[in-house]
Amino acid sequence: MSDLEFLRATTLGFDGLVHAFTTRAGGVSEGPYDSLNLSWKEGDNKAHVEENRARVTAALGLDKLVFANQVHGKTVHRVDAAPVGVWSVGEGDALMTDVPGLGLVAQTADCTPILLFDPDTRACAAIHSGWRGTVQNIAGETIDALGRDYGSRPESLRAAIGPAITPENYRVGPEVLGEFETMFGTLDGLAGPRDGEGGAGLDVSEACRRQLIAAGIPETQIERIAACTFSDPRFFSSRRARGGQFGGQGGIIGLRP
Repeated sequence: MSDLEFLRATTLGFDGLVHAFTTRAGGVSEGPYDSLNLSWKEGDNKAHVEENRARVTAALGLDKLVFANQVHGKTVHRVDAAPVGVWSVGEGDALMTDVPGLGLVAQTADCTPILLFDPDTRACAAIHSGWRGTVQNIAGETIDALGRDYGSRPESLRAAIGPAITPENYRVGPEVLGEFETMFGTLDGLAGPRDGEGGAGLDVSEACRRQLIAAGIPETQIERIAACTFSDPRFFSSRRARGGQFGGQGGIIGLRP
């Protein structure tokens, strides 16, 4: 387990809170899944994935990791107990809890992972926000859900945006750019110059940061880890795999048991 490499954010440095953005280091998976693959949906040996998840759970001092079957939507799950006999609570793209010992996981392989924590209510959340989830404002939906279920106020929340693909390596077509322009009113700072086909590089993580601010989180309480999953070999990348097999890392948050 000493080979595990985690990235962490200063905004989430609270006593009793555990968080990590995993890398590929320290697991047992092989080939395109080498080595700390946390996802088995792309065909990795399930026993290897189980071992990888167990290593992360132990290293973080948690009781159980909790996943969702991510579908690029805006469903937020409240997790009051670990699911029995399975890892997933069902389809959705955000998880929240105030129960110690549960590690909420947002799986990514280029999409944006977001971790939230409220030091007042001791509630936390993990969000998977790809471009489809972003135009549905999954971040804002999660902040609203934290308020409804736990009484969290946006101005109290701390946020960390984890490694994701950067605009230099993420060209999208004009139809996707159009959805972001409709949502934000502008593409200034979100997309680069358009190419001859009307496409451009898109910064989904910056869009997520703006949504967190719009929902009421002070900008000084948001940290973005500057690492590109496409260009940095420490991470799995769907786009770098070019249609081939690939694994997934995770953004994880939970309260110490």
